[in-house]
Amino acid sequence: MIDSRSTNRTVYRRIPDESIVTGAAVELDIHPASPLVRIAATFTDIGLGILASIVFVRVFFFHLDNASQSLTRTLFIALFVTVALIIPFCVELCTRGSSLGKWAFGLRVVRDDGGVITARHVAMRTLVGLMDVWISFGALALISAIVSPRGKRLGDFAAGTIVVAEPESYAYPPILMPPDLAQWASTAQILPISSELHREVLGFLRTNRILQPAMRSQAAESLAQRVSTSVAPLPPQGTHPERFLAAVLVVLRDRECQRLWQQEKSAQQRRAHAMRTPFNVS
Repeated sequence: MIDSRSTNRTVYRRIPDESIVTGAAVELDIHPASPLVRIAATFTDIGLGILASIVFVRVFFFHLDNASQSLTRTLFIALFVTVALIIPFCVELCTRGSSLGKWAFGLRVVRDDGGVITARHVAMRTLVGLMDVWISFGALALISAIVSPRGKRLGDFAAGTIVVAEPESYAYPPILMPPDLAQWASTAQILPISSELHREVLGFLRTNRILQPAMRSQAAESLAQRVSTSVAPLPPQGTHPERFLAAVLVVLRDRECQRLWQQEKSAQQRRAHAMRTPFNVS
């Protein structure tokens, strides 16, 4: 089943989305950031750093009447090192791959395997960024991001990182029990379904309103037929397949919540029994 949101996103992106497999054999979908978005985020960070430097210089010289030439030169070198190296390193390390500009445009730096970057990755990106962003005025970073299939600049190649677009969060309404199937669901025998089928049904019920009517009906019938092998007896004749799928998911969800609640209750009772003093000695 194709999610229209991901399809639309791919159409308007120059860099195609891709999947990677982590060391734990987990498949992750990543969306490399386009060069234009990365340029906008970088300019935002640089602009804020320069603005803060200007404010600092004006305040410093306002309180210092006769600054020597050597002191002025030292001040500007210290400001450049702070804006170009120290601040980017500290911000990316503390935010684990983000910054104010990246946050504004929904970007984040991750390792090539999708993991969280460490101090080594941040240090390498920052040091190489001194050349491909500052010394070359961003020309090397722009050329590298355009030529690279994954939109990497030289710092990303050196550190083994990639800038990705963070996935958008969606708030889906909860799935409720159809009133006309409540009595049937209370007596039906519903066996657990596979996690893959459960994800397919849940994804369909969340996105069925944006599907074409013919595709929506076909998908509902196919999923209902697959789920019906784990249900006995079947719902009343004429039940809409989408209402049937919703009822099954609600039953499985409530059953899992009840199981977890019982486990927590039993754990609390065991903890209370273990903490109780023997022979009721206080």
